[in-house]
Amino acid sequence: MPRGKTMGRITDGFKSIMKGLGTSKDPRESVVYQIGNRIDQQTAENLYVYNWLAAKIIDIPIDDATRKWRSLLIADPVEKEETETAFEQFEIKARVSTAFKWARVFGGAGIFCVIEGDDQEEPLAIESIREGSLKNFVVLDRYNIYPGPVNMDVLSVNFGSPDYYMVARGGQKIHHTRIHKVYAQGTTIREFEKNNYWSPSLFTKLFEPVSDSQVCSQSINNMIYESNVDVYKIDGLLKLVAEGKDDVVVSRLKIVNGMKSILNAVVLDSKDEYEKKTNTFASLPDIDDRAMQKVSGASGIPITRLLGISPAGMNATGASDMLNYYDTVQSIQENELRPVIDWMDSVVVASLPGLNEKIDYEFLPLKQMTEVEQADVEFKKAQRDQIYLDHEVITEPDALAELAESGTYTTIDETRVEAERKENELLLGAGDPPDTDPAASLNGAQVTAMLEIVRQVTAEEISKEVGAKVIAASFPMTNEEAMKMLTGGK
Repeated sequence: MPRGKTMGRITDGFKSIMKGLGTSKDPRESVVYQIGNRIDQQTAENLYVYNWLAAKIIDIPIDDATRKWRSLLIADPVEKEETETAFEQFEIKARVSTAFKWARVFGGAGIFCVIEGDDQEEPLAIESIREGSLKNFVVLDRYNIYPGPVNMDVLSVNFGSPDYYMVARGGQKIHHTRIHKVYAQGTTIREFEKNNYWSPSLFTKLFEPVSDSQVCSQSINNMIYESNVDVYKIDGLLKLVAEGKDDVVVSRLKIVNGMKSILNAVVLDSKDEYEKKTNTFASLPDIDDRAMQKVSGASGIPITRLLGISPAGMNATGASDMLNYYDTVQSIQENELRPVIDWMDSVVVASLPGLNEKIDYEFLPLKQMTEVEQADVEFKKAQRDQIYLDHEVITEPDALAELAESGTYTTIDETRVEAERKENELLLGAGDPPDTDPAASLNGAQVTAMLEIVRQVTAEEISKEVGAKVIAASFPMTNEEAMKMLTGGK
């Protein structure tokens, strides 16, 4: 530092000597934020199993994220159905849901792929997985997976995390590439290490608002039992107590209460007094609601979704709250669920040859439309399809395929779509009818084509109606004449 220069301290913030703001007189200067309570395994388990509010906080976001699940982006309906069937046998949806719920409860969980014949201590090479070797996916919470030696090589992709895990119940040593780890929340490196290389439980942040809400509700319930309080003023009470005549006092009160019940009247000594006080609970619901709102804010779940109640206030619909919540759930789907699902898909595909190596999909919309909203969407889709049909952008089978995919009509299925597509191809292949005299004879190629159509009708590959349309479009005869020819004049 150059000579003649002095080092000063730079501060940032407001300071007022007259008001004491930012000085030693400011009460906020003595405020520090200390470490909160750590949630151990038993506390976390008790909260999730026995407390309804804590369980809903854990389950609701994950249930919503997996409720509609996903749609495979596979054009071929047969291939799509085969792929979905293959995935269903490994219960990917159920495994993912369980893993993320346990991770939120305990701070972490792992999904272990059980591959027959593999050395579990060796790294998993997905491209080397043998056909039919994948047997199952097993979900284990963090207290059933103990970390092994931590990788301290900063150049390693696994830097700062264990290279191996030990299964508590079975004692197997498993390489980290065979376990896809799921964490409850983001945390710091120090907290990550303190929690045995897992994140803290979600209850670490939610324990205080949840417990405050439950205490508030229980206190209100207890006050209901004391809504009416009888007050007795007994002459000479202190003297009786001082003389040790407590039993006399209790006896007198029992007699009064007994007579009140029998005679529906209070009978007292001339110098005694009786008064009934009634507690009011007008403001208690507001207190309970405020406590529950804090739980909603801490959990990120709207109060309408958390408690299943209608929003309060004039013109209140809760729509904006739900839209924000859906954005949060979609973020969970894309940032947390998708990496796990992609890993599980790749293992399944490697074990089941014949499936598409690249499985692409999209999560289905979370919002459930009303009948009016659904009708409006269908109407706009119909207008769109009609415009595309008019401009020959799509064909009628294309529009039918879209209706079959969305399930708009139960009578439109893949079988009908294929039949319409085949009919459309026959009509396009036939071209315009030849400009010939109806009485003219057919040439050899035309006879062969007609015989082929007749063969397809006879083999029931196409219907008689479709065959008649193709013949009428290709040869010099009407649709009625073609139908008579196919039916033998009937």
